[in-house]
Amino acid sequence: MGVILRLAIIGFIIWTAWRFLQRYLVTKQSDQVSSSSPPPSSSQAMRRCAYCNVHIPEGESTQSRGEFFCCEAHRDAHLRERR
Repeated sequence: MGVILRLAIIGFIIWTAWRFLQRYLVTKQSDQVSSSSPPPSSSQAMRRCAYCNVHIPEGESTQSRGEFFCCEAHRDAHLRERR
């Protein structure tokens, strides 16, 4: 009877340690995911640069004459070509 009780206690200790290890790993993994991802921002429409066709958020783009550009240099180059 003593051997069975010892095996049950050892089994319970191993099972408990396993559960704590699983919870620790899941918590650590979720902390890494949440710390590495940027905070959610308000969604913005993606606009295509009329010069190089790169897509960028509308808030980061430059607009001129109804067209969107990824930077001022591309805006100026595009406007020079259209003259």
